[in-house]
Amino acid sequence: MAKTKYTTFMALFAAATLMAGCSDSGTDTMTDKPASAQHDEAVDIDTLIKNAEAARAEADKLGFEWSVTAPLLEEAHAAAKAGNHEQAIALFQEVKHQSMLAIEQAHYADKHWQLLIPVND
Repeated sequence: MAKTKYTTFMALFAAATLMAGCSDSGTDTMTDKPASAQHDEAVDIDTLIKNAEAARAEADKLGFEWSVTAPLLEEAHAAAKAGNHEQAIALFQEVKHQSMLAIEQAHYADKHWQLLIPVND
């Protein structure tokens, strides 16, 4: 019985994580602006860098930083240094997005940790 509960939990957790990672509402969740309006506005790369690094640090502090986030951040810094601002902006946005999902994952795990404890029936 405990194995069934654990398997069910893991399947639901994986499905929720995939749905959160793959969903695209067409708006920026931070500003609630349509995605097309995002690209029309000038992006302040310094602010974006600070936001991406802060989100990554928060995910790391919670113990949920994903293994691909730090290398992606290094790639973003390299692109910015090379003067490829469009690529750098896209990479910093991806770092921020992945970090926010990792933070969400940490909060979910903190709230639902009891579901990982096997129950002897």
